[in-house]
Amino acid sequence: MGHIAEALKKARLEREEKLRLGGATRFDEFGRRSIDVDASNVGQAATVAPASRVGLPPESTTRRGVEPMSGAAGLRLADLLSTKNEGLRGVEPVIEESGTEAGRGWDVDSSLVALRDRASSVAEQYRAIRTWLLCRVNPKERTCLGVTRSIPGEGKTVTVANLAVAMAEIRRMQVVAIDCDLREGALADLFRLRTTPGVTDILAGRVGLEDALVKTPISNLSILPAGRLGDANPAELLNSSAAARLFDELRDRFHYSLVDTPPVQRVSDVGVIGALCTGLIMVVRMHKTASHLVRQSITWLQSNNLNVMGCVATGCSLKDAAYSYRGGDYPER
Repeated sequence: MGHIAEALKKARLEREEKLRLGGATRFDEFGRRSIDVDASNVGQAATVAPASRVGLPPESTTRRGVEPMSGAAGLRLADLLSTKNEGLRGVEPVIEESGTEAGRGWDVDSSLVALRDRASSVAEQYRAIRTWLLCRVNPKERTCLGVTRSIPGEGKTVTVANLAVAMAEIRRMQVVAIDCDLREGALADLFRLRTTPGVTDILAGRVGLEDALVKTPISNLSILPAGRLGDANPAELLNSSAAARLFDELRDRFHYSLVDTPPVQRVSDVGVIGALCTGLIMVVRMHKTASHLVRQSITWLQSNNLNVMGCVATGCSLKDAAYSYRGGDYPER
């Protein structure tokens, strides 16, 4: 573990120097980072909460950005970062030395803050979500996580893209972001990568996985676009045995797979995709998504025996990260 401690210390010192010049972030006397989430950073991740807490009155909802690691959860993260782990040998957290250095000058969408502005407080929040997720999965198993939403416009695809970049900061963890929103796939567009062939082409038997995967300048991050749907029926494609084989193959190849799925309230595709995943995360946009829609979506997913791991709130700062309890749609902000 000595080399991990050295890498962390080196990364911290470099970040302190870099941020001292920019004046964007503070550190306390113990070298811990003090994160300031500016209200201007709306539209990005702000907090993670268990699904059971969403829709409760504000006094029952956590106001902390991320639940603390302790007990078994902390041990699982320690196992993940240990070089003794046979499934993820050599995994270690890297900040400045990660593969993202090769992506400098890579023209990606401005919403990809985890790549474009890695020192920002918003990027730190995506890393906090990464830690939260890693503590809740078995480090010896390959994880496939679906990300969904209740209605369009909640920041689901942006969340998938930024989490994928944050995951790829852990060197030698092979990560893939998969666009299974076959009707309105936009994941590859955020990375400014080709959009075909992709998932639909694989499921239709036109190409294999190797031909559809898109390598990125980040050495351990790949993108699997939605592909060209044409006249095919998405529900039939996702319900096929080819879909099950595809997810098995992805698990064999990648340590962590992030799946962009359609909205729960619009189509039933997410139920099929969720059955192929380890768990699901709900993206909820603060001050926009009605609380009753979130509750309905979570109830529907759980009634279909899907593992809803928690919710990610977007479009808020830490100080208003509690999900408000009231009916009706929230006004746009």
